[in-house]
Amino acid sequence: MEMVGEARVKASRESVWDALNDPAILQASIPGCEALERTADNAFTATVVSKVGPIKARFTGKVTLSDIQPPRSYTLTGEGSGGAAGFAKADIGVALEALEPQLTLLRYTVKANVGGKLAQLGSRMIDSAARKSADDFFELFGKQVEGRNVEGASAGGNAGQEAAKLLAAAIASSAPAAVAQETVPSRAGQAVEASLPSASADVAVVGVGTADEVMDVLTSEQVKIWISDGIAVVTLNRPANRNAMTYAMWRAFPAIMGAMERNQQVRAIILTGAGTDFCSGADIPEFERVRCDAAQSTAYEVAVDACCDAIANVSKPTIAVLRGYCLGGGAHLAMSCDFRYAATDAVFGIPAAKLSIIYGVRGTRKLLSLVGLPMAKKILYGAQRFPADEALRIGFVDHVAVKAASSGGWWSRLRGSAPTIEPGDPMVDAREFAKSMAGNAPLSIAGAKSLLNGMAMGAGALNLQRAEKLIEAASASEDYREGRKAFAEKRAPQFQGQ
Repeated sequence: MEMVGEARVKASRESVWDALNDPAILQASIPGCEALERTADNAFTATVVSKVGPIKARFTGKVTLSDIQPPRSYTLTGEGSGGAAGFAKADIGVALEALEPQLTLLRYTVKANVGGKLAQLGSRMIDSAARKSADDFFELFGKQVEGRNVEGASAGGNAGQEAAKLLAAAIASSAPAAVAQETVPSRAGQAVEASLPSASADVAVVGVGTADEVMDVLTSEQVKIWISDGIAVVTLNRPANRNAMTYAMWRAFPAIMGAMERNQQVRAIILTGAGTDFCSGADIPEFERVRCDAAQSTAYEVAVDACCDAIANVSKPTIAVLRGYCLGGGAHLAMSCDFRYAATDAVFGIPAAKLSIIYGVRGTRKLLSLVGLPMAKKILYGAQRFPADEALRIGFVDHVAVKAASSGGWWSRLRGSAPTIEPGDPMVDAREFAKSMAGNAPLSIAGAKSLLNGMAMGAGALNLQRAEKLIEAASASEDYREGRKAFAEKRAPQFQGQ
């Protein structure tokens, strides 16, 4: 018998991991478990009463843990004998994915064998009993873990410390000069200034928040930042306002992206929204205060461009995770990312024509590069909303998260009914994709991103001098030597971005 499944637990990954190694919690979660005692660091003895169809028996045996990679995964092997009822053995692979600071995805795979009278019951009855036991286990386990408030508070403290570090880095990066410079990693991993035409000091200041503005946005948690497994999750956090972007949020983003750029722990960045929506666009109710005349409108557009340029130009891969509304300025944020992963309920649109606003040059260019001229005109002229499947068809998004299609059972198959497609979780898919890139050479990704973005912007946009510096720096790097050595030794390379 083979079985796969997953469950979401509202607790930090560290808390879930601790619970998976706690005999008391495991005993309380395993249906029919009478005793579970630790006999060694990674071994237990167990007594479980189980009923499968007409057969009920008390199984006694041992449980061992192997392939342990805290706090990410292990393999649990259980062997038990039920006397005349037969025997059972199962290998259960458990993997934990941190989706949010207090939300963990637990994936499991089960490979089991039974013998004796149990084997005579048939695979359908055994599979049904196993599935019910798994469902019961995760329901009980979730209640046990979510009730452990002490571990949750500890995890929250760690997240708060990380946020404080990022806050300090973001404030340090808010100097106007940071906007006017582009850097190339050197052989030693230090940043060296590229010989590029630089903007004037006055231009550099426009659209970029001051240290106080950045502080206000982060301390009020209008934008939240969390790092796990080399992936930074930047969350727009105004769910009551459908994560509409305030003027201060637009101005804070260059500093936030600067902090992500310099943090060597970060290999990929996910941009998402809290609650049910990604971003409904600009915070229109504040327009009377921050965008009430032509001068303010120009300053506002400069801030939007500075924000989106900061996202587009960060050297690390960026993925927008899109749920619910992705409208107007929210669409510009999403298009500034390298990739867009959408939920089936995502809704897209650029309603500028309904507000007598001309969508900006940079946003329009990004839209054109994604969907082509006729479709870009349709989106901008019509100002109509369109769903996720349409966004995928026209190339606005790269991926819509769905689970494997379900046939709906034997009766549906007999009737010839179409398979049912269940909604998936774009965050899960995006994290898997981000992890697949995070192990690759950062200098290669940074160089490829710079070249591709420059080429996509049209004639003259690609700075050839900077491109050559990036190529030269990668060829002279320690990572290049590590890549060649790993290839010769037939192992996975360990890149450091140097």
